[in-house]
Amino acid sequence: MLPRGFSSAGIHAGIKKSGKPDAGLIVSDTSCTATAFFTKNRLKSAHIVYDKKVMDNPVRAVFCNAGSANCMTGEQGMEDLLAILVDLGNLLYVKPERILAAATGKIGKRIPVDTVLKHLPKLTASVTHTDKTFPKAIITTDLVQKFATAAFTAGGKKCTITAAGKGSGMISPNMATMLVFCMTDCAIDKKLMREAAYEAVRMSFNRITVDGDMSPNDTVMVLSNGAAGNKKIAKKGAEYNRFRDAIKSVFYAIADDMVMDGEGATKFIKLNISGAADKKMAERVARQIANSALVKTMFFGGSVNPGRIISAAGQTFEKFDTEKLTLKINGRLIASGGVMVHKNTAAVAKELKKRRLEVDLDLKAGRESCYLLTNDFSYDYVKINADYS
Repeated sequence: MLPRGFSSAGIHAGIKKSGKPDAGLIVSDTSCTATAFFTKNRLKSAHIVYDKKVMDNPVRAVFCNAGSANCMTGEQGMEDLLAILVDLGNLLYVKPERILAAATGKIGKRIPVDTVLKHLPKLTASVTHTDKTFPKAIITTDLVQKFATAAFTAGGKKCTITAAGKGSGMISPNMATMLVFCMTDCAIDKKLMREAAYEAVRMSFNRITVDGDMSPNDTVMVLSNGAAGNKKIAKKGAEYNRFRDAIKSVFYAIADDMVMDGEGATKFIKLNISGAADKKMAERVARQIANSALVKTMFFGGSVNPGRIISAAGQTFEKFDTEKLTLKINGRLIASGGVMVHKNTAAVAKELKKRRLEVDLDLKAGRESCYLLTNDFSYDYVKINADYS
């Protein structure tokens, strides 16, 4: 069930040759306050350029298509998007500038706008409060849908936060990742909503990496329509904290799913870096390890080769002593004092066969820490991306 006042739908609108759902719509019964976080890539989809211009308007709907990134499509790409939003606005009796947009798919491919326009009446007629099709309509190489929800109370009213997302590859974000659409019926001040959402993004979508590449379409949207009937959260306190914690839990759940569903992935890895001199060191070491092809293939092959992890950390040129650090995999010590703990090799090898792994690297250089969620590289990762079109 979606938060009160929200409905959604997903259909096939002629973009994907496979016939799978490729157009999604979210509609709110009343106007929403909205905030969003976008890719830092200098190359951007047309929808990001458009959304930034209208984000401060009261929002009534969000349109998303899959199968075309609508990026590197020039002025025509923007014209295509506006044509869709004008027709959609007419069908919803909403001004087009009150509809946000998002897109995902192959870069350089135009949206088949004439075909999509023919399907918009079906899309608008399909929206329902109990919809389960929207998450299907926004995916590309994803194998599973990504959906999470959390409930909390504010002003004695039950409030709900629900988010749907997509992401499987081209994930190594800065501020957002892939596409996430978050809806809440909680009434909350826009600045406070953005602050809570930013903290949630920072602790979830900014802590994952599949392949070290950043998409030009990355978008996280948060919509609030106040339909729960609570008195608007206007200051920090217990109610704000409950809202913040709820959105954090929803975003982390979707981020977890994105890594677990990484293209061709067979292992989910939570990488914990501790004992860093500062936060910059902790994050640099974490990202270097998480994005290392040698480390990723080590995990895929189940090879007990801790030297790859420590060598990746050393490539950052950060100042730590390799003869002091410790490395554990699922709690099993495998490196200490600059040498491999051979007596634990068999135990670690057994752990490496598991689907979920936790790697703890203590640099023994300070008190700062950082975690990242990542996965392995399999043969299928290359095949998926070589075949993608």
